[in-house]
Amino acid sequence: MMSSTVFARKAAYLFLILCVGMLISFGAFRLYEDYGPSKVSVEAVPFGLPAGSSFVQGDAPDLMAGFSEVPVQTQAELRRAVELFRGGNTQAAYEILEAVVQVYPALLWAAWNEENTLFEMDSLDEPAKERMRILDMRLQAQFPNTGLSSYLDSRKAYLAGNTSLALQLARVATEKAPSLYEARLWFARLLKEDGRLAQAGNECHAAISLSLGADPRTYELMAQLYHDQGLLDSSASLVEYALSQYPANVELLLLQGYLMEYQGRFDSAEKLYHRILAFRPDFAKASTALASLGEKSPPGTGSGVTLSPKDRAQVACDILEPLVEKYPENLPLREALGLALLKGREFDRARIQFREILNRDPEYPDIQQRIQESNVTKPAPVAQNSGLAENLSRAVDSLRGAMGPATKHDFTTMLGHYLVRYGATPGEFFKKYAVGNFRPVKANVWQESFYEPPYKHTYTIVFDSLNHFREVHVSVFDSSTAGHHLGIAPEVFTRLLKQNSRISGIGNSTGETDCGDGNVIDAAVWETQDNFEILARFVGKPAEVRMVRFDKSALVPGLKLCDYIPYLNEY
Repeated sequence: MMSSTVFARKAAYLFLILCVGMLISFGAFRLYEDYGPSKVSVEAVPFGLPAGSSFVQGDAPDLMAGFSEVPVQTQAELRRAVELFRGGNTQAAYEILEAVVQVYPALLWAAWNEENTLFEMDSLDEPAKERMRILDMRLQAQFPNTGLSSYLDSRKAYLAGNTSLALQLARVATEKAPSLYEARLWFARLLKEDGRLAQAGNECHAAISLSLGADPRTYELMAQLYHDQGLLDSSASLVEYALSQYPANVELLLLQGYLMEYQGRFDSAEKLYHRILAFRPDFAKASTALASLGEKSPPGTGSGVTLSPKDRAQVACDILEPLVEKYPENLPLREALGLALLKGREFDRARIQFREILNRDPEYPDIQQRIQESNVTKPAPVAQNSGLAENLSRAVDSLRGAMGPATKHDFTTMLGHYLVRYGATPGEFFKKYAVGNFRPVKANVWQESFYEPPYKHTYTIVFDSLNHFREVHVSVFDSSTAGHHLGIAPEVFTRLLKQNSRISGIGNSTGETDCGDGNVIDAAVWETQDNFEILARFVGKPAEVRMVRFDKSALVPGLKLCDYIPYLNEY
């Protein structure tokens, strides 16, 4: 009986201690809430942080202090200047802000935005540089050793070319003043430049929330971060929303044009670039985008080798052209070729196909419209001073071509893609491909060579001991001497990589691999159920590319990348 009473008393004491502890904890929490560091809670903003997320105020000043005390007309001018600045019209914004600060030098909001506008301007004359120096001295004196001063130091370090110091100071600024969204946006920009895209995205989400979605620059950066990470659907969604809020923002419109090109919507992208240049004729990015229409590739999200929409359109052309040549009376087939050429921006060639249809059948549906579409855009004019060089190149190519037998190769045979099944006999092989183009190298091995300026191709056909077709070895040598730099992927590798991707589909890039004994290779591989291909260049041999196509069932299992070097160098 006594022991149970003692146990009950101890339990009561423990319960009392727990209750007192909870009361103390609650009181400490309320004291922290009332007297601890002040916080800023954010509202629900699209593409920002979840509603209710909070930031410590830190030493960020009240930038709007005194704003409500200036005349209403001045407030409106300041808002207009800030909108101009955020929209990229820095010169107009600077002129307004400078005038306001001259009249109201103590107005922090005006001085802060004038300083940021000067940071964003492309070039500063001497008066503007002096103005930046004065504003910086004033703000540094007013807020020494704060997040704001660290932010200003970061911007100056970046202008001086010291990006690593700028990144460190930007981080310090966000730690000292977590609620200062300009510092977070600037930190995100530097992180993106440093390749740290995920961390930049976190900072950008915070900047969107802290600015309440009122700054289009936050959306520009977030959309670009999505784009660079290969999250194109997210980028498109964000661009669509942001343009509903800022329909004239040129950076967002430009990115929308890129996304259209990735989808093959070249005409829509072209119209969009023209629209941008209509109200911003000096916007160099839009001019560049227009000049490279159809040549842009979406960012890679892995090791896959990506091709531009123009290159992907070429795949259809490579397939359709031989068919049209074989069946010239098939007008729908010819129209399909014309449309593929149109999609690939080959307007002159598309026009030839459509006019041929018109000549054969003037009543062919929509043929006049197709001809008009092919007349919309003219090809870029050829530079006048390049004619002599081109004539000389053509003459040299003609001489080179005359030195050996001409062997016609189209997409079905280029890079050793002979349309013969693995396991075929020599009789079956040479029934489809002229034996006169080949010479015997050794038992069961045949080789053909041809020259297609400026490349010399050598293809080696290998049959096994039972005389069954097993593999093809390819060697391509660039006979020109220009543009070769040791250790850098030359044009010949890039061209053949694209060419084989058109035939075999998108391959997987291996990157540079050191296999020892001085063998460093950069390669791409393609693999199907019955076929394996590897295209490679050896660092140190920039003019040469080698490739092997195998019957996959004949390969030794478990081969690694470097194990293919003997096969690549065999012929």
